[in-house]
Amino acid sequence: MGDVAKKAFNLLAKKKTGKNAVPSISTYKIRHSEIYYGSVRVMPSYMMTGGNILIEKSKFEMASEDIALMAKLIREQP
Repeated sequence: MGDVAKKAFNLLAKKKTGKNAVPSISTYKIRHSEIYYGSVRVMPSYMMTGGNILIEKSKFEMASEDIALMAKLIREQP
């Protein structure tokens, strides 16, 4: 989920529960946190689009790490 998705998800969560599901702080500070919305794990990460993928190498690396973690978690599901 990128910043736009994080904001949209929080709007929906706030409507239902009265509070944000994902803390409104920088993504890099919370990307290793285990955040749940009910029983569903929410994983804040960077969404790399267009030319940004070539410019922001650190975000590209973080997004790659997050995708690898997501794939691992999916494989471990019963």
